[in-house]
Amino acid sequence: MSLSYSAPGKLFISGEWAILEVGNHGLVAAVNNRVHVSLEGTLEDILITAAEFGVREVHAKYAEGKLHIDADDKQKETLKLLGEALSTSLKFLGESSIMPKPFHIITSSKDTQFEVGGQLKKVGFGSSAALVVSAVAAVLDFHGYQANKEEIYKLSTIAHYYAQGKVGSAFDVAASTYGGLFVYSRFDPDWLTKKVESGEPLAQIVREKWPSLIIEELSIPADFRLLVGWTGDSASTSAAIKQMNEFKAANREKYDELMDSIADIAEGAIESFRGEDWEKFFIVLNKNEELLRELGETSKVNIETPELRKLSEIASDYGAVGKLSGAGGGDCGIGICFDDVTANNVMAAWGDEGLKPLDITIDKDGVKKD
Repeated sequence: MSLSYSAPGKLFISGEWAILEVGNHGLVAAVNNRVHVSLEGTLEDILITAAEFGVREVHAKYAEGKLHIDADDKQKETLKLLGEALSTSLKFLGESSIMPKPFHIITSSKDTQFEVGGQLKKVGFGSSAALVVSAVAAVLDFHGYQANKEEIYKLSTIAHYYAQGKVGSAFDVAASTYGGLFVYSRFDPDWLTKKVESGEPLAQIVREKWPSLIIEELSIPADFRLLVGWTGDSASTSAAIKQMNEFKAANREKYDELMDSIADIAEGAIESFRGEDWEKFFIVLNKNEELLRELGETSKVNIETPELRKLSEIASDYGAVGKLSGAGGGDCGIGICFDDVTANNVMAAWGDEGLKPLDITIDKDGVKKD
């Protein structure tokens, strides 16, 4: 038996950084650069192949709730996320009285990378979350468990959260699971940590209502154009979050003030998007950009790079609205407009200025069987 799954990447529209605080909302889109995972049965052991990372048929065994990977430290680090996804899935299946079967899992994330100077570069589409989501969905299906998207999201979030050192809001996991364009409010991380570390069965945690979690899909107007430009630099979100947490610990009052301002602007973006008030939508996204710039300057976290600022300004010059997307420090910025002429002008101008326009569309499917 063999099967394949894939899951899309993500882009943040409004509410970056503030989304880390429980109760705040963000506007998020899934994008059509997918991570692919295929599974086929084997006679013994679990085999893992991730060719783009130089991993081929690495052996692993699952025992007592953990996947034990037979590899050197470098390969183990490379496979940390995938290993956590497999461990979480197999543990959940065991709690459902489904015995693990040996399989060969093969991953491909080339769709989320672009070649620059002969090297493949990550562009910040959340490929790690898409990998976890597609792996969880594939492993559950391979064992005959027909999971719904809520189960896939929650199991993937637990795996991703722990593999990343308990940082992040899991908005990227939601994008990879559900697809589309949606309002997101993160789960309460303290609640989830207590649940998992108390030894409560995963099956029980997945069934429960997660405090503060909101995933609300919005309809996308036919003429909505989401433009994506890459700066040429990859960024580490988890490292930036750790640095931001240090700023938070040392400057709590200023941190809260900035995060509250970004959260308020994100509410304005969501409200104007729902009401199709595009003039206000552009105004609040511009303000969102200014606040992210201020957050970076105040916290000393590298958020708006010169390239991201240039990308935003070019979008505005041609009648779109532009801003960085996500944690910043590199990766991608976005432009939004409502006609092809403006879209083409922005993309051409980005290219002329040494930025890389990407052929990206909103992915409405989320995780799916291929």
